Amino acid sequence: MKRSRRYMIPSTSTLRSLERYSPIATKSWSRSAGACLQQYGSRVICKESESVVALKIVNNNAGCISHKREIKEHSSATDPSHHSQSVIPTLLDFFEVKGPEGSYPCLVYPPMRESLSMYQQHFNDRKVPLPLIKTYIRALLTGLNYLHKVCRAVHTDLKLENIMISFKDPTVLADFMNSQLAKPIAFKINSAGQSVYQSCNDFGPLKSLGSIPQLVDFGLAARLKEDNNRGVWPIQPDHYRAPEVILGNGWQIPADISNLGVLLWDMIEGKELFQHIHDQVGRYDTRQHITKIIALLGRPPPEVIQRYQYIQEYSWPKPVRREDGRVCETAEEYFCEPFFNEKGCFLYKNLIPNHNLSDTVSFLGGEEKEMFLDLAKGMLVWHPDARKSAGELAGHPFLQPKQTSA
Repeated sequence: MKRSRRYMIPSTSTLRSLERYSPIATKSWSRSAGACLQQYGSRVICKESESVVALKIVNNNAGCISHKREIKEHSSATDPSHHSQSVIPTLLDFFEVKGPEGSYPCLVYPPMRESLSMYQQHFNDRKVPLPLIKTYIRALLTGLNYLHKVCRAVHTDLKLENIMISFKDPTVLADFMNSQLAKPIAFKINSAGQSVYQSCNDFGPLKSLGSIPQLVDFGLAARLKEDNNRGVWPIQPDHYRAPEVILGNGWQIPADISNLGVLLWDMIEGKELFQHIHDQVGRYDTRQHITKIIALLGRPPPEVIQRYQYIQEYSWPKPVRREDGRVCETAEEYFCEPFFNEKGCFLYKNLIPNHNLSDTVSFLGGEEKEMFLDLAKGMLVWHPDARKSAGELAGHPFLQPKQTSA
């Protein structure tokens, strides 16, 4: 593997040997569903080039990092001139450092300001101005269209934390760097003798609203090389899981469309579309989730139920371990539920709440609300083949800038 001289670290180095970089800000650690312990956006200065970059340090998981690099490098190399690629950050470099427990892969990216979840905190009630959020949604759909059509990949993990907002005004980062250099970031030495830096994410008030959203964290992404390829293992965060994933029917590119469709409520309403889908101890409750999906989308069409019944006869190619340690070979085992009987009747009709999709929208009214619901209904559909593509959705009237009279 060819490595860039600018970022290469000797193979005998330890984690403390990242001395070619001067840290100016760090972010806290988080664990994703795929057991990749990762840190996105530890902002450092590369001493040789004096440029600011972001390091993403991934836990010792060779399978995860090779998969991540495959997706990222494929998306970067397929068509670098494609205009949609601006929504997918460029992987600048990759290197490994040696630690006491093995090698730790590090990915180098351009720095970004913060996640969309944190960005929302700059606005009243966490509601980003509607014209701006429309622009973000259109940009994300354009990026997904590139990922789906050109790269033939499914992100599988769309959430506010995986949408990063870029630095529109370069003076914001420059001012922040100067403040950090004038007053070095606080750190402590842990029991292993390693420097642990205090998390710092405050870049001050917004100076402009023209930042570009970018999709990040492709560690769980999947490439579907053929049109008939399907994934069967569980994907997506609980609140945003597509119906075909819960039912175990197998998923393809449209699973991302459903995922983003649910995420629209977080972006526009500032709240989750599907609420109270965990039990009292925080475990994901698929029974509650599927009843809420039925309330909003109606009863599944016969062909969806027929595929569900057909798939029940087969086990996954490889067993999957749940968070509680149980090893499962089918979606029914993983999600702890049969949902339909042999006649195709839903087993929990008495649990279906009495509300519809329109009831969930309070921030919009009139024609604006109707257009938003029309957009959402092109994404939130039981049958994956009935969902519109990302490219089609990007051209929806709801997302287009309003024409102003001269």
